[in-house]
Amino acid sequence: MKLIAKFVSVLLLGGFGLCCAQASRAEDSITVATPGGAYQQSLRSSLFEPFTKATGIQVNVVTAEAQEQIARLRAMAQTGSVNWDVIILGDIEAHAKRVTSITEDMTGFCHQITGKSLLPGACDSTGLNLDYGVTYLVYNGDKYPKGGPSTWTEFWDTKRFPGGRALPDFGDPWRVMAVALVADGVPLNQLFPLDVNRALHKLDQIKPQITMWWRTGDQSIQGYRSGQYSSGMMWKTRASVLQKEGLNIKSSFDGAIMISDRAMIPKGAPHKAAAEKLLAFFANSLAVQAKHCENLGCVPASADAMKMMSPDAQKNLPSAEELHTKFIAPNAEWINANRDSLLERWNAWVQQ
Repeated sequence: MKLIAKFVSVLLLGGFGLCCAQASRAEDSITVATPGGAYQQSLRSSLFEPFTKATGIQVNVVTAEAQEQIARLRAMAQTGSVNWDVIILGDIEAHAKRVTSITEDMTGFCHQITGKSLLPGACDSTGLNLDYGVTYLVYNGDKYPKGGPSTWTEFWDTKRFPGGRALPDFGDPWRVMAVALVADGVPLNQLFPLDVNRALHKLDQIKPQITMWWRTGDQSIQGYRSGQYSSGMMWKTRASVLQKEGLNIKSSFDGAIMISDRAMIPKGAPHKAAAEKLLAFFANSLAVQAKHCENLGCVPASADAMKMMSPDAQKNLPSAEELHTKFIAPNAEWINANRDSLLERWNAWVQQ
């Protein structure tokens, strides 16, 4: 009996030791949801790998576009089984009530990292900005050797600039509606609230020339490489990838849109403390911020990080004057308040 009792004791202790070892290993890792592609690759090389080297905390990556991230996280919250520690969304989605209701208030975290030369608003109650990305008009310089469409009005001129067009269709249609109104002569400072009827009527004119409705940044890249379209709307982070490959991609900041990508921590995140360490590591490292935007051609979250980027990288960023005079300034409050109705109108139009 003593031998049996001793054997059972060893099994129990061994099982307990295995359990604790697994729990310890779990605490040494976090899970981050990213939109994938070149953006994910840049975060891996510029942030995740240096963070793991400095802290020993492994970063596991889940690939999901913004609307999928939101849907999956809401499902996790409803079942009480959240297994993500960080999500990354565009700033407008990040401030929507449907998202803030299931993510942590980061105000206290932001107070701990203030004074790190972050741009105004880079850290707020919703989370931390990782970069500022531009959505703008691009065209294939080989298709238009004498110059392609550089304004949205010219983008609509398919007689002067023939060829397939590309526009996004990823569950966030206000961008396309806004540029349609710009093409129809609406001044930049009078776009919001969006005149949806007018925007869709303008889009009717170009719909037959849309040869690609892209849903991911990587799709927009592949469509350009394959020649599926000659001009279109693209994220600058993806256009930069093509330019680095040596492709003759031209772009214009006229009617461009700049929105940040914000990292947020879900309520109930299993490794909240480790997630905060990751975000603090990013906020406190100018070199990490600079490398990330050097990779992608984005605007860093810190003005001092921008100074660490190469002269060529800085040269390709929008100037303060361009931001003030050429860029569309989105009305986040209006967009979030009207998101469902916009998407309903958009889906009905696209499927016609």
